[in-house]
Amino acid sequence: MTQSNLIAIDLAKNIFQLAQLKGNKLKFNKPMKREPMLELLAKAEGSKVVMEACGSAQHIARKALSLGHDVMLLPPKFVKAFRQGQKTDANDVLAIASASQAYNVKPCKIMTVEEQTLQSLSQARALIDKQKTQLSNQIRGLLLEFGIVINQGDAALTQVVPDILEDAENALPIALKQALAVSYDLYKTQCDAKAQLHKQVEAITKQNESCQRLMALEGVGP
Repeated sequence: MTQSNLIAIDLAKNIFQLAQLKGNKLKFNKPMKREPMLELLAKAEGSKVVMEACGSAQHIARKALSLGHDVMLLPPKFVKAFRQGQKTDANDVLAIASASQAYNVKPCKIMTVEEQTLQSLSQARALIDKQKTQLSNQIRGLLLEFGIVINQGDAALTQVVPDILEDAENALPIALKQALAVSYDLYKTQCDAKAQLHKQVEAITKQNESCQRLMALEGVGP
């Protein structure tokens, strides 16, 4: 592998900005669509491929690794300090190249497919849990305005709300009951979704040691 051969990539959805340096000489700095960019990586001699750790970085990093390149993912905040001139794609990709050669750079981890799947499931679970809590608070708040207090916890909510909805003799307006029923149905859906995602997270973790280590990191575990 020729370590003096460096390919920096400024990631995007469709049009990427690539810069290739050999030694200290800039060979090119140009935009490329996804397929030509992947073809270039496939044909290039073993290089140091660098990019920011942002959207799609993990996928491109794994692809570059499979093609025999040495890959480095850089923290976006670290790269920002190396940008010169206005914020353009051409300047951004040169900043990535410069940042990759800094003595104090601390690259981000390149995840396996299993690790990234676990992280994605954990993020989805966290979002659903947040939405579930918001619905729970909304339901409790609606009922509190009409003098009905529900204790904290999922069990209390799921035990009391169905009875309230079925009670034809309470003083709750019909329109409020209808709104409450909609919120409660969404709440139950979120509870089921969270439970399903939790099972998937546990299954992946049990099958993969690297995922077990990832789960131990702050913000990933249950």
